[in-house]
Order: sequence, then structure tokens, then C-alpha cells
Amino acid sequence: MNKNRMLVISDIHGCFHEFKELLSLVKYDSSEDQLILLGDYMDRGKNSKEVIYFVKELVEKHRAVAIKGNHDQMFCNWLADPIGEKERYFRNGALATIQSFLGESCSDQEEDSTYQEWARQIGETHKEVVSFIENLPYFYETDDFIFVHAGINPEHDDWKKTSNHEFIWIRDPFLQVNHSFSRTIIHGHTPAIYLHEKADVYYGNKKIGIDGACAYGHQLNCLEIKDGMFEQYFVKANVASC
Repeated sequence: MNKNRMLVISDIHGCFHEFKELLSLVKYDSSEDQLILLGDYMDRGKNSKEVIYFVKELVEKHRAVAIKGNHDQMFCNWLADPIGEKERYFRNGALATIQSFLGESCSDQEEDSTYQEWARQIGETHKEVVSFIENLPYFYETDDFIFVHAGINPEHDDWKKTSNHEFIWIRDPFLQVNHSFSRTIIHGHTPAIYLHEKADVYYGNKKIGIDGACAYGHQLNCLEIKDGMFEQYFVKANVASC
């Protein structure tokens, strides 16, 4: 990778308009910048389909890096088992995603056969983007940084021993323990407001948390890394679109 800047964004959660506005704010230029997206493209916000199709385009046409988040995995799990995974997924913002893909109003009080039909319809109509989500990597690394959705398990002697489940779900012990690895870990998943009581990017001990909780009405953050320096950009959530 030989780009002037790295631009890192996480936890877009269907907030398509904020995502586009943020890229405009930072003057993203794919020929000059390396865009790195840390997962959770869907659920909660109203425009999950638009977000994930745009992410796919950014990866395939503009060499952006996109990794998997827990919500992206839950979406795939629900498509494969719409009844068994329904309770968990619907607790986590599924309805907004399903409505986005189907283009119609949906309810969480339907018969099982309806959920099965929704999953079948989405899986068949959006095969390529579903495959794209299923095959997203769990981390991305450079000489100085490890990019991951939730974190790594600091109890391992090699961070790559972290399980795929932990890469997208871990909170403790990652958030509570200072890890011994040389590189700084940049992550989303846990909103920064829980790390230091504000939605701005959190700078910890070789850990940087960038989830601004946009889908909860806060902000969508972008961490700019250039010449070893960090700068934050953000756009406030538009509650009507999220």
C-alpha cells in the first residue's frame, strides 16, 4: 500500500447519507487515499442496502479495504437460518435491514413462513452482495496498525490466534487489558461514548476506538492517518435517515 492517507471508518449501520457526506468532508480520493472500513455496514439505520452496495463498489472499483463486523455476520446467519437466528438478529436492528432490501414495510410479528420467504427473496435477488459480505476478511494489517471490527484477544501470545468470533464480538478482556503487541489496534464495535463519555475518537494505550454511534443519534467518525499523525473528522447523525 503506497497511499498518502489512510481513512478509517467503522459502524456505518445503514447511515448511507452520513457516510457519503463524511467521504465528501475528508475529500476522499481513491487514487491518493486508502479507505479502510471496519464493518457493521447494516442494521439499525434505514439504508443498509445502499450502504453495502456502495461498500462493494468501493472495494471492487476503488481498492478500499472492508472487513467484517458482527452485524454483517448476523445478517448472513439469518439468511441461512431465518427461524433459528430470528430472535437474536431482530434484537439487533434486523427489521430496518430487511425493509431496506425488500423495499417495503415489514413487521416482527409475522408467521415463520414469512421470514423464510424474506430470507429466500433477499438471498436470491442479492446473491452477489451476500457473497461479498460472507467473504469479507476479519482483519487488515499494516506495519504499524491492526484494523479489526471489535478487537483482539490480548491473552494470546499471537494476536492472530484470536477467533473469528472474537474479532467481531469481543469487548472484555480487550477493552480492559493493555495488550503486549507492538502495533496499535484500530477498532469499532464498542461506541467511543462508552470508552470516554463522548462520541469522538478514543485514543487509548495502543488502542484507538472510532465508533461514533451514528445509528444511535451521535456521529459518524473518520480517523485520518497521515505521516504518523492522527486527525478526526465527523458528521453528526441525521436522525431522520438513521
